[in-house]
Amino acid sequence: MHRFHIDPLTAPPLEIRSRIALPEDTCHQIRNVLRLNTSEKIALFTGDGNEWIAELALTKGAERVPSSLNARLLEVHKPNVEMKTSVAMVMALTRPQRYELALAKCTELGASEFIPIITHRVLKADSTISKNRMARWKRIVKEAAELSGRVHVPPIADPAPMNSVLAQLSNHGTNSIILWEGAREPMLGDLLTTLLNGSQPPAKLALVFGPVGGFSPEEVQRATETGADIASLGSRILRTE
Repeated sequence: MHRFHIDPLTAPPLEIRSRIALPEDTCHQIRNVLRLNTSEKIALFTGDGNEWIAELALTKGAERVPSSLNARLLEVHKPNVEMKTSVAMVMALTRPQRYELALAKCTELGASEFIPIITHRVLKADSTISKNRMARWKRIVKEAAELSGRVHVPPIADPAPMNSVLAQLSNHGTNSIILWEGAREPMLGDLLTTLLNGSQPPAKLALVFGPVGGFSPEEVQRATETGADIASLGSRILRTE
């Protein structure tokens, strides 16, 4: 069953047996890409944790105006697909193609949000995000959430310097973990086991990834001063994405 995210800011109140008009881009995908027929069932979600099963229907347009699609809501349920611990991905900016791959795959794996950061080794050409690129990234994340069966679309924050992001996360009680190739211990799995099995497991974690070239030792030192932990992913060097 194909799934579609509906913007909660523009969606009408959702109720069983009610009909809602589908957004133009969703109609285009249903008609011209997926070529679904009326009376076929689809799934809709707005990000509140619910998933609605709906039936496609046609709304007649005026003369010379194409008919539009709407959906008749049949049932609602709350799938248990989101992680119990929210995990924010704090990722240093890098080349757009690499970042887009990371956005898509981390969404499929369950990331709760994305926070782009600017670090010492981020190239100047990669340190600013245009409106068009941000719109593309949000579309990639939305489509990844639709395809992977999630009921939450992770938001993407505006880029900010690493130090200010980590300080803000610390002020909000978020445990940040710096993944650094210079670390030898603890391993990430061991650190997570300690945190999640403690007397007060964190409700939210932030995994912090460096750019091509990694973090500088000075950046790691300043990060630990904000309360962040350091962890290793092993002895091999991994590509940033």
